[in-house]
Amino acid sequence: MVFAHAPVAIAPLAVIALAGLFWLWFKADSKKETTQIGLWFGLGFFGVGVSWLISSMYIYANVNLFLAVLATFIFILFLSLYFMLAGWLVGLLKSADKAAFSWVLVMPAVWVFAEWLRATLFGGFPFLMTGNTHLLTWLDGYAPVFGVLGVSWAVAMTAGILLWLYQVRAWIGASFLLASLWLTGAALKNVQWVEPVGKPVKVALLQGNVKQDQKWDRAHFIPTLKTYVSLTKQNLDADLIVWPETAVPAYYDTVENGVLRSFIKDTQLLETDVLMGVITRNRQTGEYFNALVNARNPEQVYHKKHLVPFSEYFPFSRILKTLSLMFDIPFSEFTHGAPDQKPLALGEHKVGVSVCYEMAFGEELADSAKASSYLVTVSNDAWFAHTFEPAQQVQDVQMRAIELGREIARTTNTGYTVIVDTHGQIKQEIPPYETGVLRGEVQPYTGTTPFVEWKQIPLLLLLSVVMSFLAARKIALLPLVQAKKTDR
Repeated sequence: MVFAHAPVAIAPLAVIALAGLFWLWFKADSKKETTQIGLWFGLGFFGVGVSWLISSMYIYANVNLFLAVLATFIFILFLSLYFMLAGWLVGLLKSADKAAFSWVLVMPAVWVFAEWLRATLFGGFPFLMTGNTHLLTWLDGYAPVFGVLGVSWAVAMTAGILLWLYQVRAWIGASFLLASLWLTGAALKNVQWVEPVGKPVKVALLQGNVKQDQKWDRAHFIPTLKTYVSLTKQNLDADLIVWPETAVPAYYDTVENGVLRSFIKDTQLLETDVLMGVITRNRQTGEYFNALVNARNPEQVYHKKHLVPFSEYFPFSRILKTLSLMFDIPFSEFTHGAPDQKPLALGEHKVGVSVCYEMAFGEELADSAKASSYLVTVSNDAWFAHTFEPAQQVQDVQMRAIELGREIARTTNTGYTVIVDTHGQIKQEIPPYETGVLRGEVQPYTGTTPFVEWKQIPLLLLLSVVMSFLAARKIALLPLVQAKKTDR
């Protein structure tokens, strides 16, 4: 199913893979077998889907190859536990003599429940969500209402209905249900949830193409800054210039009073806002933030809120800090930004901003989108250059644009720098892994989608009703099952 996601993006493969999984689950004779099938499916899916972690650790973080592979395998095994749980639940709730019931109701609901858990527990890991595979199809019409999980449910139901159609030959019932599912998506896709407001904003998205192994090398510090300053000066006719995540490989207060002092002072005299990806710090508390700072008005700062575990912050950090002191190992981590940060006032509009990993969490961006006219996100894809990961992140951006009803400008150090419209279409882009500037226009919007207003509440209510019904049905059938065992 990985190849249903970007960069391959053959959408029908998701339906085929889920249909195969559902078939195996239905034919399994016990909960143990359905659980094992779920585990193996997860190992295969994530084993390919997040294999890019190995290269990021081995090539750029200088982790021993064996340890990089081991750490990635442990993470893959952990993610596979969600599919393992899904398999156990299917074994518990399915009906051995009711194929259509199992394929169309039980398995899609359990699949979505497992995806919701994966996106929520322990900080969440909503990468490679099934709904992303059906971007730019009729099914993405469910996204502005139910979010990406709503699209996941529709994809899973499509797989179940096709199995029903193939196995039971219930042509009328299955065909009607399949047509209704897709036509409803098409109808929702044509609803205009939001409206354009004002003139398009001229943006310049800078892609410095600084290699990760050079980014923090002192020998490349000045050349890196010169690249971004030069690209900025060439595009001062834009309304907004955006530098990528940590484009400045230093603390903001250091460069503000040092090598970028004159540049920042000059920028404050212009009418162009310049968002700089940089690290900020609080000297009194010793806190560090992955941040975006408006060089034109340095008081406008955004601190990244949702940090990457085991990269930007460490769970159980108190224990790790104690160990680092005991064994004289350097230890540092970023601090989470305040959860109630407001959009930045840039020009005539309020702009919601996010950094890298945050773009995968639609629900967390909903409030910012509601208060904003358009969105800006920055990333540093150099960690995962020439792997599947950068393209997977672009799919997240496309899905967020549909869910949130806002155009999104995304700039990366090296990767996919794009502008995405409210239908999830990539309006403009520049080639990855090259130094360049994406000059384009972002259309501000007003209004909200149902997802922005209600977030995941409608989907979770529906999921709760279905899962409660399945659980109640299972409990009600227990005496009958026990009676059959007694008769034997």
